[in-house]
Amino acid sequence: MHIDSFFACSNSNIDEAEFVVFGIPYDATQSFKPGSRFAPNAIREASWNLEDFSLFSRFSLYRAKICDAGNINVDGDFEAVASRVEEFMSGLSGIPIALGGEHTVSYACAKNFEEVCFVVFDAHFDLRDKFDGNPFNHACTSRRVYELGHKLILIGVRSCTEEELQFAEEGGIKFYTSFDVIKKGMAAILKEIEGEISDRVYLSVDVDAFDPAYAPGVSTPEPFGITPFDYLAFLEKFADRIVGMDVVEVVPDSEKVTQILAAKLVVEFIARKHTSSFFR
Repeated sequence: MHIDSFFACSNSNIDEAEFVVFGIPYDATQSFKPGSRFAPNAIREASWNLEDFSLFSRFSLYRAKICDAGNINVDGDFEAVASRVEEFMSGLSGIPIALGGEHTVSYACAKNFEEVCFVVFDAHFDLRDKFDGNPFNHACTSRRVYELGHKLILIGVRSCTEEELQFAEEGGIKFYTSFDVIKKGMAAILKEIEGEISDRVYLSVDVDAFDPAYAPGVSTPEPFGITPFDYLAFLEKFADRIVGMDVVEVVPDSEKVTQILAAKLVVEFIARKHTSSFFR
């Protein structure tokens, strides 16, 4: 048994699972540090370092039904990959948890949902129409999701072009910079967006949303980030509304700090879905 072959708490078959973990090891457009194609298996390996019990939620993950369905075949262009993701997700009854891969895989997942609010933790707006001539570049993900008609809320952003900022403001896109999080506090922001968020949330976590001190192994690190506790605060408030999620842009680091954080994000999401609150 190789510990990078499946997520540590997997205990169910795909038909009975409440949560379905799967990898999308695609990183064809990463523009600074490539390597997120190695993240799904690195996150799986890191999950074995974690206890199956969440102290925050007082919940053992073995009480949940979790299936690791392996990796999506990422041969070919992005459209081919997205088609395979769509085929795979069409047969799921459990909540999908995708392990990227670069951020474009979030679009491949989110487009399979109707009437969801797309909430993304990200250092970058990702609202470019094209980057390097490609509309399906990791720098365009939120733009493509916005075009699906989903409501879009960005948290932790601190890097963009002038054009992206203008697009966000003119399009009525809700965004909160990392400076907003620090100055206002996450609790105030969550209260502010409560009325904006529908009963169905798709959560995308680009791990570069967190400060590089917490997540050094990402494709495009950006200083002055938020903390993983801000993510936990979001789960505390809205986990019961989340119908799918992904964790993307991890480029495994040699000390395994980032992939362990990524695995912990998944563990705490699953635990929180089964409990009424954190921080007891």
